[in-house]
Amino acid sequence: MTSNDRHIQRSLVFLTSNPVKEVHGHVDLEQILHGVPSWSMQTMNLGPLRSSPSYMQHLRDTVGSSYDWSDELRFDKRTGRLASFVLKLPESGQVDAAVAQAWLELPGQLGIPVIEERENGFHIDPLDLRSLVEGENALMAVDARLPLPDCSSLRLTVAQDVDFLFHENRYCGWVLRNPLTYLVAEPGDPIPGGDDPRVHDLLREYISVVVEPNIARMSDEDPVMRAALRSLYDRVRACNAVQARALEKAVARLLEIFYPE
Repeated sequence: MTSNDRHIQRSLVFLTSNPVKEVHGHVDLEQILHGVPSWSMQTMNLGPLRSSPSYMQHLRDTVGSSYDWSDELRFDKRTGRLASFVLKLPESGQVDAAVAQAWLELPGQLGIPVIEERENGFHIDPLDLRSLVEGENALMAVDARLPLPDCSSLRLTVAQDVDFLFHENRYCGWVLRNPLTYLVAEPGDPIPGGDDPRVHDLLREYISVVVEPNIARMSDEDPVMRAALRSLYDRVRACNAVQARALEKAVARLLEIFYPE
């Protein structure tokens, strides 16, 4: 990036629902959010925990979407800069392997989204597809219509090991690199701070199994899915890695919901 490039503001757009509109903004280049993200299987979080005493004040100081109805992206009311996020891991299907690989090969750029509208809240709907990209050690969540990247695409590094994806200026997904480094059983638990190869295959199996249409099969009490979950649960329990505890809890929850004994 040249010194002239640093002064060019790249436009960004977040598509919102309730109300249906576009929230426009730009990139604050070469800046990232402070703090370390955490991933608790269902959500990726960076910012005050919803259970913390400071969370309600954080909501008053920021504007954006609410986790109760959508992915939570909060922007500072004074500056418009992204201040925190709580993002759900989709369960509708898997990202096309070629599309996922192409986006991960796109060079990243440091920057923080800054929105122009700071008066009224809005909802940003959760994404559709997910993937744990083999060989890239990256977890992705994207819009179902995500195309292959081109010259209009941007992979914006907004925090430590976290990228937001934009295509034709529009937000369309996120990436968590080195996901096992940040995997916790509950938000607020100590973050492992490192990878563990013993958990790679177990996590990949969970990501590929616990997704539609398999979840619908679990709802129908499909015995094949029960056997798959039981097998995964037994192998996760036998793993001594600290990250395995988050997987153990997640699989136990599925067995309790869909196959109560």
